[in-house]
Amino acid sequence: MVVLLKSLATPVVWVLTLMALSLIFIIRPTKKLRFKLGKCSLFLGICILFLLSFEPVSNLLIYCLECQYEMPCDEILYDLDMVVILGGGMNISGGLRGHAEARGLTYARVFNGVRVFKRSGARKLALCGGSAGVMKELALELGVEESKIITEARSRTTMENGTELVKLLPPAERRQIGLVTSALHMRRSEKTFKEQFPNDIIVPVPVNYIYSPQWYFSRHWIPSAKTLLNSNYAIHELIGIVYYSIRY
Repeated sequence: MVVLLKSLATPVVWVLTLMALSLIFIIRPTKKLRFKLGKCSLFLGICILFLLSFEPVSNLLIYCLECQYEMPCDEILYDLDMVVILGGGMNISGGLRGHAEARGLTYARVFNGVRVFKRSGARKLALCGGSAGVMKELALELGVEESKIITEARSRTTMENGTELVKLLPPAERRQIGLVTSALHMRRSEKTFKEQFPNDIIVPVPVNYIYSPQWYFSRHWIPSAKTLLNSNYAIHELIGIVYYSIRY
């Protein structure tokens, strides 16, 4: 069910669905209304595809989510009791891949999260998500002592990250918990962890910013797959924020 909902929150799925509907309506236009619906579906699908592939549009969507968070100063980081890093998936072993590897998103979060952990006064580093095992290997390679690492590998969603981690931690109050995740993902993550840890203080530690201020030239209005992917990330998050506000 979760996988299905995530798929439906992907703009590419919308475009393909609209184009498939347009083919169905246009190939057998038994009625004028069906033919018009087919043309409208095709036009709408193409518009969505092109619009989200333009860098200025994608950059604006990303900025709306990332502009709310900045990296905390060293004084705040020093007061942290724990740092929590949320995973972003992994590539499982099999085929030409001899062992599981952290995906780019996970690698960026762990690499930057470990840097924050070393700068902070935190005594524990918690790694959350199905890729927690791979994240632990990476953290160890980056010099974190194994005795300081807590792994939570059962969760598959942002909400489960919080609910499963609560079960592993002893009851406490007023802990300063540094929450490390992508800046794009921070708004939903912060809200979730504040609900799951109501007696603690959640300190957002955003990493892996995508937005980049720049002057726009003609080449930025040429559609690109990379830009479409960034738009997909942003829209997925916006839908996730709305879904979480309704569901939880």
